[in-house]
Amino acid sequence: MVRKKVLLVTGVFPPGVGGMQQYYHHLSRQSGHDVTVLAPKYAGDEEFDALQPYKIIRGPFIQNEGIDFTSWFRLFRYVRHAIRRERADVTIYGFVLIGIIGYVLKLFMGHKYMISTHGMDMLMFRRFVGLNYVIKLILRNADGVLTNSHFTKRYVEEYGVDPARIELVYPGVEDVYEKQGKNAELIRKHGLEGKYVMLSVSRLVLRKGHDRVIESMPEVIRLIPNAVYLIIGDGPERGRLEQLAQQHGVADRVQFLGNVHDSKLLNAYYNTCDQFLMVCRQLSNRDAEGFGIVYMEAASAGIPVIAGRSGGAGEAVLDGETGLLVDPNSPADIAAAVHRLRDDTALREKLTRQGYARAKGKFRYVFLAETFDRYVGYVCAGKPHVKVKKKRKEIRNANI
Repeated sequence: MVRKKVLLVTGVFPPGVGGMQQYYHHLSRQSGHDVTVLAPKYAGDEEFDALQPYKIIRGPFIQNEGIDFTSWFRLFRYVRHAIRRERADVTIYGFVLIGIIGYVLKLFMGHKYMISTHGMDMLMFRRFVGLNYVIKLILRNADGVLTNSHFTKRYVEEYGVDPARIELVYPGVEDVYEKQGKNAELIRKHGLEGKYVMLSVSRLVLRKGHDRVIESMPEVIRLIPNAVYLIIGDGPERGRLEQLAQQHGVADRVQFLGNVHDSKLLNAYYNTCDQFLMVCRQLSNRDAEGFGIVYMEAASAGIPVIAGRSGGAGEAVLDGETGLLVDPNSPADIAAAVHRLRDDTALREKLTRQGYARAKGKFRYVFLAETFDRYVGYVCAGKPHVKVKKKRKEIRNANI
């Protein structure tokens, strides 16, 4: 492999919390290319950056700043300067609209750019005709597009992007997530002795489905009297979810634990639960889960999982093989699946065994980075474009 200089521009990055943050960090860490990351400032970022084998440049300008044209122009100048200073062969933009910078720099500098999309950054703008045109312009002119699932890939293709220029690189699992058995300290801390523990880990936003799980809890408790529900994460939905737990009379069975930044501690929580669930759903604005790496983290810890039948979750969880998919809008369906996983030992053991094998196989970042590196090399060499042109030539000849 010819080592290339890669510049990654992203508005989300550790020590910020989230799946996209970990995705970009681990691909950068495992990549065989020379990766430099432009990312926002966060509390504790100096300590984090000092431990990484790749270069990180921090700046407040990377954050999503809406239509503040001064901030966007400042970002444009900084990216252009970084490309020249780092002598980047290609720049990857981790949010589709930021890719407009790549489009402009390609016009005036001939610099190659790629887009890495997780679905949400396209879906959230589908209602806006003007922004949809900009997204189409960015994607069609990109030298390559990375997607995190086939679900996301289909949306990219809807913008008219040739499939030959799209590469799927799934999110992966850190090696820290592994089987350890229940953690006695966490059991004491949260009063979990003799409890059947359900766990969710994610930002508290509407599409993640915490509300539907809380609505299912009265039926879950009827079926499993010792059930409790732990929620790790924070976000704008927390207040509403706490009120919902009160309204359904299950506030004493639902614990909001906030963010857990330490991967080893999070692994301990996975190991302490009896089942993991995130019943994500697609909203009316088409916002949906692009993949859901937390399912893989739980599977790596040997925990059975339940997911919502929505978005890219069905690629992370294979229904009846590595977990269960449920109707994300049906509390009754959720409760039935929770009860089934508790009572059907043979099914639970099968799902756990197969989920663990899958997560510890092709979803390790050491393997995913190989696909990433190979595709970056193709883009830098212009090979995806050669494939597209060849395909079109073959079509023309066939028509003759």
